Parts: sequence; C-alpha cells; structure tokens
Amino acid sequence: MTMLATFTPPARQTVIRAGLLASEGGATRLGDGYLLLALAESQPLTSPVDLGVTAAMVRAQLGAQTPRRHDGDLLATLGIDLDEVRRRALDATSARLDDPARWRLRRSRVRLLRVTLTGPAAEITLNEGGRKAIEVARWASRRGRRTQIAREDLLWGLLADASSESVRILRRGQVDLGRLWADLRRWHQSA
Repeated sequence: MTMLATFTPPARQTVIRAGLLASEGGATRLGDGYLLLALAESQPLTSPVDLGVTAAMVRAQLGAQTPRRHDGDLLATLGIDLDEVRRRALDATSARLDDPARWRLRRSRVRLLRVTLTGPAAEITLNEGGRKAIEVARWASRRGRRTQIAREDLLWGLLADASSESVRILRRGQVDLGRLWADLRRWHQSA
C-alpha cells in the first residue's frame, strides 16, 4: 500500500501537485516550500484557516531560491519547442499527469529516511523538510482521530518546524503565524 492512500483526495492532489511543481521548477528534491506552494494553489482551506499568502507570492519566493532549468532554452537553440513536445506526448498517451491512481509515495525498506514520490511525470525524493512535513501531518491526523490526512494536517506539518523553508516564506509574506496557528488549532478541535 502506498502512503498516498492515507491522504484525503484534496491532500493527495496537493502532494502530487507539489511533486509536479518541484519537478517543473528543476528541483532535485521535494521540499516543504513546494508543498506550501501546492497548498497555496489549492486554497481556500477549511474555515477558519486562511493561509494568508497567494500562490504567486510563494512562487516568487521559490523562484528566487531555485536555479532555473534551461532545458527549454537549450532545446530551442536546436529548433525544438519543449512545451510542444510535452503537449504532444501527453496527447499521444492520453495521460493525466496528476491522476492519483498513477502516483506512489513510498518509504524505502532499506533506507528508512528516504521517501520518494513517483508518478508518470516525475520521480522525486523528499528532502528533510518535505519528509518532516508529511510525518507531522500524519501525526496531526492521528492526534485528531482522523483516518486520513487532510490539507490542514499538511499545513500543520509545514508550520511545525520554525526554521523550515515554508515558515521563512510565510514570514517574508508578512503572515501572522500566531493567528494561523490559532486558526489551525481551532480547525483541529472542530474536525
């Protein structure tokens, strides 16, 4: 059984979207910053939780930190349009890249700290921040006596480490972290 089965459908889509965003952004590992971006794209969260930043704000912060991939530029010098190649490949295979049935989140049996998200468009290993966010989200859902991990549990996981990339992004976005934590606790108690 894949770890993705323990997520609610919206939370599962958020994790998959984070993997796609990281892969498209040229990241070699899936970190908590991309999980935050995926959460910001899938807003609104359940009331009273309001993230307080837009996806564009998070994307700008991540873009400033992540080196840009130049694959498209390099192929363009050869007269190849990478976006067109991708579009045609998807049309030919009729594949939906974000189809949850085609994605797996697995922990290595040999290297227990290695968690990998694998799907039709990417295979990306979670870095320490991404793995920690998933583990804390899992803990938060169990603490709330829920059988599946919700998007709000993912947010709990992102906020749990005050030195994480996602918390730094939220601070730069002038988010009131105290209010966000209070709203998240209120949601947790009512869910």
